[in-house]
Amino acid sequence: IKLVFDEKGVINNSGKFKIRQVVEGQFEIEEGDGSNAVVERVLYDTWVTRSFGRFKIMYTNGDEVNIGYLSSTDIIVQAIPIEGETQNVYDKFTVYLNDGRNSLLNLEYTDNIPQRGIDFMNTLIHFYQKNELESINHAAEKTREFINERKASMIEELKSMDSLAVDIQLTNDIIDPKAQTTTLITEKNASEAVAEQLRLQKKAISLLKANLQSGAGSRQEVIAGNTVTDPVLSNLINQYNMLVAEHEEKSRNLGPNHPILLELKSELAAQRKRIVDAVYKIEDAINLQLANANQNIQEADSKIKTAPTIERNIKDVTRNYPVLQSIYLFLYQKGVENEISVYAATNKSKVVEFPYASGAPIKPVPKTIYMMTFLVGILIPGSIIVIREMMNNKVINENDIESLTNIPIVGTIGRVEDAADRENTIVVGPHIRTGVAEQFRLIRANLEFMTANTENRVFMITSSSSGEGKSFIAINLGVTMTLAKKRVVIMEFDLRKPKISQYLGLPNTGGISGYLAGMGGLESVIKASGIHENLYIANCGPIPPNPGELLVSGKMKELFTELKEMFDVIIIDTAPIGLVSDALVLSAYSNLNLFIVRQSYTIKDQVKMFEVLHQDGKIQNPAIIFNGVEFLKKYGYGYGGSGYGYGYSYGYGYGYGNEDEGSRKKRKPAPQKKSFLKRFFTK
Repeated sequence: IKLVFDEKGVINNSGKFKIRQVVEGQFEIEEGDGSNAVVERVLYDTWVTRSFGRFKIMYTNGDEVNIGYLSSTDIIVQAIPIEGETQNVYDKFTVYLNDGRNSLLNLEYTDNIPQRGIDFMNTLIHFYQKNELESINHAAEKTREFINERKASMIEELKSMDSLAVDIQLTNDIIDPKAQTTTLITEKNASEAVAEQLRLQKKAISLLKANLQSGAGSRQEVIAGNTVTDPVLSNLINQYNMLVAEHEEKSRNLGPNHPILLELKSELAAQRKRIVDAVYKIEDAINLQLANANQNIQEADSKIKTAPTIERNIKDVTRNYPVLQSIYLFLYQKGVENEISVYAATNKSKVVEFPYASGAPIKPVPKTIYMMTFLVGILIPGSIIVIREMMNNKVINENDIESLTNIPIVGTIGRVEDAADRENTIVVGPHIRTGVAEQFRLIRANLEFMTANTENRVFMITSSSSGEGKSFIAINLGVTMTLAKKRVVIMEFDLRKPKISQYLGLPNTGGISGYLAGMGGLESVIKASGIHENLYIANCGPIPPNPGELLVSGKMKELFTELKEMFDVIIIDTAPIGLVSDALVLSAYSNLNLFIVRQSYTIKDQVKMFEVLHQDGKIQNPAIIFNGVEFLKKYGYGYGGSGYGYGYSYGYGYGYGNEDEGSRKKRKPAPQKKSFLKRFFTK
């Protein structure tokens, strides 16, 4: 059978349905699946309307038609709009150069039915060559129409140009425009020279007239520099100059009122008047001559401007005629060539190798699938590990610390999964042999080695932010020191948010703040810890409003001097160095400054801050204690046994305002994420 759509074809969206023959000439059309299926019976050669178009089922005839196939199975029909199917064809069709040294093209089409792919390629080549031949004939027809139109119009133009040159010469009464233009230019130059000479004379006359009329001539001075060639004016000026000379000669010997001098002055005045009258007459004559010269220049200039136009018109006529004649002959030649090309038109493209199907399927290739599966199995977990490592900005192991700073690591404190142990602040004692206790003993040995030549040792403990375990390490490190027969005092120098007194249940009276403020003596500062007879606590006392000013008071040095006489080891638990400057002030009194770095909590940039402080000389003798370490992350395998670690949370968020205790929000400890390897081995 075949489905015939109307002239609109498949519209709107795609449609998928099944066709089965019930009896000859009657079919069932089923749309949808399962309980949503809709079945309709239709007759062959009858229009069926659906949302995707209008079609009818037709029988096909021929030797290859299998009539029994219709009654044995369903036919699944997928109706796709022409735009969608065109895109599918584009995705399957490829054209590429066979070799850059020739013009051969390779055409490839991918299909799961070999014969359909071959038919597609043959049909594509057929219509390509058909369109190519039609394009050649269409171009030849358009060329023929253009040539015939142009030839007809050019014949008329050639006829109208035959007498144009003669008409131009007769109308303008010109025989040789070039020779006449040369004569006119010569006459114009001569007139311009005369006009320039007259302008100079007019300028000289104007200056002379202005001099005589301005009153300067009333003085008996010689008129010099006359450039006017008029003989009358020159004679008058000469007579005037002679009278001036005579007057100057007489005035040397005669008084100013002598009759002779008075007569000479009268003659000079009359002579000046005669010169002025002559100047006016000469100026009028020059103006008349200058007007005539300018008129001659304008007439010559007008004729010169007209001559090129006439010459150009004549040249245009004589030039266009041979051009049109040559174009006409060219069009005639091209018309003959066009007719010959139409008569002998053939396809330029040739099929070198006719379409064929490959002998074996080209995809999917089993080896490629296996390789891709293997690579995906490697790349996905590897990428997850790399991405997690790249996105992690917190310290995970000792290698992270060593890559960020040169400050030595004096010890590592582990963590445990047991919540009960996590709440116990004291993890070191005379009979405690857990992993954490041994790690504190190892840190004690390292600290004694680093301060071997110091009698009264002072250790300052700080960190970059709250929650990294400063107070926890200070208390347990103090207990560890007492086990070595040392008298130890822990100074609660976190004057803004003390924690040690809270952990040990000590009263908040007296303390360091009271001592520094001058409100009490040393006996109000030192209190028994209740943990060991050699361990004492110098509690903070009431939280002062100005802790920064107290730390730089003169009582600080006195306090440390007295404590060194009483104790072997002084441990300073101070505020985070990344938040306030207390630790920078207190570091001047310590022998060794310990930075606390907590695994999966301390940010790497904060470790860089320790290095910067050390390089700038603000912190001397620094060392690092790595706290809260999960050894699977540190080494890549389990440490073994239980109780070999300690998880510690700093508790409250670190605030430095005037807030009361009830308004502070409790800060949650950083989540301890299991590493990928640990989760893998656990599973």
